[in-house]
Amino acid sequence: MRLTRASDFALRILILLLKTEGALSVETIAERLGLPKSHVMKIVSQLAAGGFVATQRGRAGGVRIMEDKGEISVGSVIRAIETEFAVVDCLGKSGPQCAFEPRCALKSAMVEATDAFLHVLDQYSVSDIAGRSQHPRLESLD
Repeated sequence: MRLTRASDFALRILILLLKTEGALSVETIAERLGLPKSHVMKIVSQLAAGGFVATQRGRAGGVRIMEDKGEISVGSVIRAIETEFAVVDCLGKSGPQCAFEPRCALKSAMVEATDAFLHVLDQYSVSDIAGRSQHPRLESLD
């Protein structure tokens, strides 16, 4: 499974917002993370649509992480940002019909693997990866 850079950027944005009091402008986020402003704008829009951040226009506006702070699961962020989880062509929305259907074991194995991958990511919160709370698996990496 391959994730896009958008997922990486989304998690970095959430970590930055978690470590910041108050709201940050899109410009400030882009500058602090060294990301193109256009990318940050698109990802912030996706994060807002997913309920992970709140945005407010105007002089006192900006982007802030929602009230539940870092309890957002990494898996839920990935699901909100990624549009395609097809590991093989036949799993894609417009993938080709498999010559081995309906007995193809590869398709079900790949679906199971993708589900397991996302399940592991669901066990980590943004707070866990930001280092603000302790998680048993992260402690073992020290």
